[in-house]
Amino acid sequence: MNLFSEVSTAFPKETPVVRYLATRFTYFDYDKWLVRIAEGKIQCNGFAALAGDTVSPGDIVSYDAGEFEEPAADLSYRIAWEDPWFLCIDKPGNLLVHRAGISFHNNLTHLLRHVHVPAFPTAHPVHRLDRETSGALIVAKTLEVRIALGREFDAGRVEKWYYAIVHGIAPTGPIELPIGKLVDSSIPYKFGVIGTGKACRTNVIASEPLSGEYSLVTLKPLTGRTHQIRVHLAAIGHPVVGDKLYGQSEAGYLAWRDDKTHGADPLWFPRQALHCATLAFMHPYAKERCTVEVPMREDMQGLIETLRAGIAPLR
Repeated sequence: MNLFSEVSTAFPKETPVVRYLATRFTYFDYDKWLVRIAEGKIQCNGFAALAGDTVSPGDIVSYDAGEFEEPAADLSYRIAWEDPWFLCIDKPGNLLVHRAGISFHNNLTHLLRHVHVPAFPTAHPVHRLDRETSGALIVAKTLEVRIALGREFDAGRVEKWYYAIVHGIAPTGPIELPIGKLVDSSIPYKFGVIGTGKACRTNVIASEPLSGEYSLVTLKPLTGRTHQIRVHLAAIGHPVVGDKLYGQSEAGYLAWRDDKTHGADPLWFPRQALHCATLAFMHPYAKERCTVEVPMREDMQGLIETLRAGIAPLR
């Protein structure tokens, strides 16, 4: 299979092709992309790429990926609510919202546009949830509608409530710590609390002990930074159960990424135990306050019941 990409204006002129590939397509790191260049599997504008080549906005880069299987995904999404303009999707854990890596078909946007019956060919998710986060996701039926509600998200006028199962007994109250990308990290998509980061605030509204070692927290993020809830909870010493990126060392995460049999958490749970339960926003067309709720997924409910019974289901 040949995969094509047009270099966007987000990249400066004469970006090294291997740096472009490693930044844009993170399913391989820098060294693995170098190997594929040496194997003659990368082309730039129709010509075989060399390791020293550069690319600029508008260039076409292609990769001969051969035959492959997409990563497994949980396709059990549901439409929790619908009106003439929007869908509220009940998203399971382990389902990408948009295409990433080699998940060309196993992502929510592709499923809604091409597989769902009836299909929504112009569906546009208005916001994001991480692959492993379940819960309420608003999808616009057209690009124009997405832009209209997107203004509410950009202005911070959309209220969101989450549930998370975390390590330890988390305290209630605000978490106000700046978040930015960790430029010195060996993981290019990792964020953390840094002094030069953007201001972030998350309110921990409630915390229910599930045992001496875990708790169920209710959270309301007041800003919308990447990985905000996960970073904030990890920063105060209460990482989300099952969070492979922020719940362990970088060496542990890299070991898991290379070999999925390595567990990220002594408490066995196959995804991060984080769920978006409620969204509230001013409907840009109906002109009234709209609140959508999605019940917690069965896997998290089962974990809560197990922990309340005093049982830790270890790997």
